[in-house]
Amino acid sequence: DLMIGAMIEGAESAGGHALHLRCHEMTVRPCEACGPDATSGYCIFSDAMDEVYAALQSAHAIAVASPIYFDTVSAQLKLVIDRCNCVTPLVTLPDGSESFRPKWKRTRRGVFVTSYSAAHRYDLAECTVRGFLKWVGAKWEETLVYAHSDNEAGSVATQTAVLEHARATGQRLIASAPLTPA
Repeated sequence: DLMIGAMIEGAESAGGHALHLRCHEMTVRPCEACGPDATSGYCIFSDAMDEVYAALQSAHAIAVASPIYFDTVSAQLKLVIDRCNCVTPLVTLPDGSESFRPKWKRTRRGVFVTSYSAAHRYDLAECTVRGFLKWVGAKWEETLVYAHSDNEAGSVATQTAVLEHARATGQRLIASAPLTPA
């Protein structure tokens, strides 16, 4: 949370606006994989995800943050990720075949912010986040990590280099032009 806060400070100091959505504060139903052509909107459910979809659609850049639990992102973030399946939905084409069609072009930059026990790994969670970013129209550029050997909440506050890097990343994301879709 302190690292993403530093990123927000950096983004705002560069003239940007940041919306910090905390998955653990949101009520999100699990995805039910409703299949092709489920809705012309985003999802068949209307819940806290409506704010997420709106934020993703208008975002200049996306930062995803999570501690590492059992080699992956938190359960709350995973619920949000799963419900974003409808951002690139499976649709039925005129010839009857099916294909994935993104609702917007891949023009955003994305980063993953994480903290984890130095005795464990974060690459499996990074793989999940990189796939999510691609799915929602962002290109992963970097993972900001804080590998800690303690179990003290907030110990990253003593790591000025880590927090300065997070601030600089927030500034860079705002200052960077949108990507040209491939």
